[in-house]
Amino acid sequence: MKKKILYLLVLGGLFLVAGYLFKYSDFIHRLIKSGISNAIEVNRSEPVLAKFSFNPEVTDQLSGPFFHYTVRLGDEKKWDVESDDLARINDSIPLMITVETWGQNMKALSGDNLNEKVVKGKFDAVIKQLCTQLIGPRPNVYLRFNPEMEVPVSRYPWQQHGGSDYIGAFRHFVDLCRIYVPQAKQVWGPAGYPGTMEFYPGDDYVDAASVTIKSTSEMALKVYPSDYPIAYDLMRRLHRLRFLNKPIFVLGSQQISTDSVNSQLISQISRQIRKESDVVYSPANFKRLSLKTEVIRQKKIEIGLYDPQALLIAEKPVSVEHLFADFGNLADGTFQKSFSGVVERGHDVIVTFEPFRNPNGENDLNVLQNVTDGKYDREISRLYSIIRNTSRIVYLRYAHEMEIPISRYPWQSQDPVSYIKSFRYFMNFSDSLPSTIRRVWGPAGDRGSIEWWPGSDVVDYVSIAIYGLPDKNITDPEKQETFATIFNRKYWRLRYIDKPIFITEFGVKGPEEYQTKWLEAAAQVIRKNPQIVGVNYFNMSDTPKAWGEIKPPDWSISRKSFYRFLEMLAE
Repeated sequence: MKKKILYLLVLGGLFLVAGYLFKYSDFIHRLIKSGISNAIEVNRSEPVLAKFSFNPEVTDQLSGPFFHYTVRLGDEKKWDVESDDLARINDSIPLMITVETWGQNMKALSGDNLNEKVVKGKFDAVIKQLCTQLIGPRPNVYLRFNPEMEVPVSRYPWQQHGGSDYIGAFRHFVDLCRIYVPQAKQVWGPAGYPGTMEFYPGDDYVDAASVTIKSTSEMALKVYPSDYPIAYDLMRRLHRLRFLNKPIFVLGSQQISTDSVNSQLISQISRQIRKESDVVYSPANFKRLSLKTEVIRQKKIEIGLYDPQALLIAEKPVSVEHLFADFGNLADGTFQKSFSGVVERGHDVIVTFEPFRNPNGENDLNVLQNVTDGKYDREISRLYSIIRNTSRIVYLRYAHEMEIPISRYPWQSQDPVSYIKSFRYFMNFSDSLPSTIRRVWGPAGDRGSIEWWPGSDVVDYVSIAIYGLPDKNITDPEKQETFATIFNRKYWRLRYIDKPIFITEFGVKGPEEYQTKWLEAAAQVIRKNPQIVGVNYFNMSDTPKAWGEIKPPDWSISRKSFYRFLEMLAE
């Protein structure tokens, strides 16, 4: 009996290993090849299918004849690649070469940062040989360096290492190529996954971009839909690159049939882009505005609280209070009462408008479109009549944290174009706004935030939320991230937006001593960044239902911790 059980266990283990090898055969094949030598092969799994552009003067089109090869660099010192195939391809036919830096000894499994090795020049010799021996003076060459860098998996050794690391490697590669093959075009090759622009190397280093429909890197992920129709899938990937005035190549994958990208699909997507070219896909997206941080903070930073229990709002340093409004509390008069109370206390007001409960108290799952269609005009008009009737500054924030891939709010995880239109309708509702009303765009600052950017003309401030807990299942306060870690990550994601920042929500849980220490460090970050013009602490427990079965975090702080934070902020 024991032998039989042992036999079954061994047999089961073999099946598991076989299943693993089958599932990751492509990945293992790449590792083995990269660890042995350099190699070149035809890339049949990722054909070049089409080319798009957000420049209205450029025509979107299906790709004609276009060869695609992949060069894998495993040996950093010895160039041992020959390819007569390339020499036989007519110079008039464009050639894309995807260059992958792997390194030796299967380093992808060891956690080595291949981006750092590129920057340090470890691959310089073979990159030079690639350029001079494989390409030479040939025209019509597009070099695509280390693709799909933004997908949070470990299929390639340059993934999972952050935007700045990747950008440094890409720029180093391009600088070398411009010396040896200046005629070659440089292609930035993300998959088009959420968070793509975090890895953008900059206009001066990119001649074209590419996206890959249903890329292999994404197939192992469960957090991003893999069942989008091709048209919507491609449109979302292109949308994430709308800030580029560059040609964008569309690559296929093993997950789609080549003929699924046809002239009908091209026309459909092209019409969608042109339809929204006045705002969403406007050439204004191509401008790289510089932020003059030295003139942003013209007075003391605003100190605010969301403090419904009135524990600290009477303290003298408090200059702004945070209120949440929806269609329901507009209708029953409770928002008017709360707003008047803040004004009477001599404070400015952050008004976060959450459009999820209609006047009957029912959630509206199609609220973005309904706002744009004017179905809530009466309620929005009521809101504006309240917030205009004061000399205090009102920071008006609409449909916040829209990019988080959950459904806590009905406006989250929605089509970004629908969100942008709704945001613009709401902020442009009143023909002329008094200078006291400041329009706030309020992403959480999570991956892909910029996908929902509504445009500089309807935004005065950007707000982000910073809470110590990176995951709601973490209950140990010592495992919380520092303010600096969270802020730097979110600031990087929004670095293309030239607006002052108001941190309208932040908080930390735990014993008073820990909270004080966390806030002291937070104050130092805020003090050193003049782009931050205001902070607002969330001084209560979070909403219980949002945290499932576990107790919601209590962000409340003591008066002592609050004043220590202010003391450090003033130094």
